[in-house]
Amino acid sequence: MPISSNGLLCGLVHDDFIYVGGGDGKIKKLSIGNGQWTLTHEAQLDSKVTSINLSIDKKELVVGTHHGKIYRVLIGDLSFLLHSDAHSNVINDLAFNSNNSDKFVCIDENGAVKMWDLSEYKCLFTAHPSKACGGTSCTISKDDNQVITGWRDGFIRSFDSSNGQPIWEMSGAHRGAVTTVYADSNYILSGGEDGAVRVW
Repeated sequence: MPISSNGLLCGLVHDDFIYVGGGDGKIKKLSIGNGQWTLTHEAQLDSKVTSINLSIDKKELVVGTHHGKIYRVLIGDLSFLLHSDAHSNVINDLAFNSNNSDKFVCIDENGAVKMWDLSEYKCLFTAHPSKACGGTSCTISKDDNQVITGWRDGFIRSFDSSNGQPIWEMSGAHRGAVTTVYADSNYILSGGEDGAVRVW
């Protein structure tokens, strides 16, 4: 019985059911009662499902994905809730909000920009540029709280700090990666692999 188009990466057996996680990001619940295999439920997660384990009370699955997320999944209908979030590659920069020490932003080599809230210990949003690229630097603007980021493709990109939506991007800010950024109400300052410091 074909289960996943991108391979099975994990699974477990509980009672008369098999729960499997695939490279296509799906969790599937299969009934194996009476020697028949029947797909009863499935759920789509954010990326490859790399691990599945049963909780102590046997009411939930704890599921990990390739993009660093952990989900709590009910075994009955596979409804799920994001439990925790993390970067899945090297974090290249991190910056605190100068107006609020409970929030900080970080950027990783995969191009994920995450805003974290330390008072609630959770990720507020994950943003990605429209073009896949490695992230190199980040800051939170001192006046309007925009998240300003530097990238390996020489771009500077801005995201809304409340929801992670892209606001603007500046192409060709540097030849090579933008290695550092600073922003306040008067200007944006950037430095790059090309050895230049620029004021915008």
